[in-house]
Amino acid sequence: MRPRRALRVAMCLSTLVAVIGGALWTGAAHAASGAAAVPLGDYAGWVDPSGIAAFGSATGTHPTLATDYLDWDGSWAAMDSASGMGGWAGTGYRLVLAVPMIPGSSGATLAAGATGAYDAYFATLAQNLVKEGVGNAIVRLGWEFNGTWYPWSVANDTDAANFAAYWRQIVTTMRGVAGQSFGFLWNPNLGGSSSWDLEDAYPGNAYVDYIGSDTYDEYWGSPMTPANAWANTLGQTWGLDWVASFAASEGKPIAIPEWSVCIRSDGHGMGDDPYFVNEFSAWIASHDVAFTDIFAFNDTAGGQDNDITDGNFPNALAAFRTDF
Repeated sequence: MRPRRALRVAMCLSTLVAVIGGALWTGAAHAASGAAAVPLGDYAGWVDPSGIAAFGSATGTHPTLATDYLDWDGSWAAMDSASGMGGWAGTGYRLVLAVPMIPGSSGATLAAGATGAYDAYFATLAQNLVKEGVGNAIVRLGWEFNGTWYPWSVANDTDAANFAAYWRQIVTTMRGVAGQSFGFLWNPNLGGSSSWDLEDAYPGNAYVDYIGSDTYDEYWGSPMTPANAWANTLGQTWGLDWVASFAASEGKPIAIPEWSVCIRSDGHGMGDDPYFVNEFSAWIASHDVAFTDIFAFNDTAGGQDNDITDGNFPNALAAFRTDF
């Protein structure tokens, strides 16, 4: 048995993992284990620290990160102004920020970006983020690039090579701004085409800090059972099995910047699914996962319900409270 003084010191130290050089931190009244030991974040709405605090209170969890998004369907000016992001400064949440590589109205291309044609915009963005007090943001640059829904979508091997080269241009530019301590998360989506090699879009270890994927409880197979849906999440093209293998091969920690249970208007969400929550929590506890950010928000425009606290997911919420 340790002396009382040593025990008091150990207990005090266990309540704090400090932020050093912008590193992730988490506080707890007791030593956490399993998924609860993995730093947790949330998306509760655009620049909504109070929403994340309310989520933590409602779930009994302790989020330390905040997901947010820059304007992706407007102009370069709408993107590089970092409008509103200063609202995260001083909140205690480290920002995990989705940054578009090609704003929707810009007419830009991956090929031109690979030449450095747009570097000035990202220098301005980095300067504005530093000025707004969020120069330690984790940047999800060109997130879900293997999907078909964003202007920076990669559709073939040529696109993949241009994406990787463009990524290197942006990271070099943003790291060159005084006062920054950004992290960079290479963030494809689960699934997608195998007609081109996703790894060809990887820019190299010198330009990446985390490797991860967005993970929602959705399934297009039959029968639609929780076990089948989870097996698909693991084994599908570019699924979590691939994420774990590729991240390990590159010596990078995993990050899951969006994940949630899901009700979809097209019927392909698995709904109130505690099996998904339990399996996901066990998966992150058994892999080298730096953090996960749950998406506790309802996208009414997109026909999706992902807010685990809104009353539609009572069993999944109970599992989440237990696991996290």
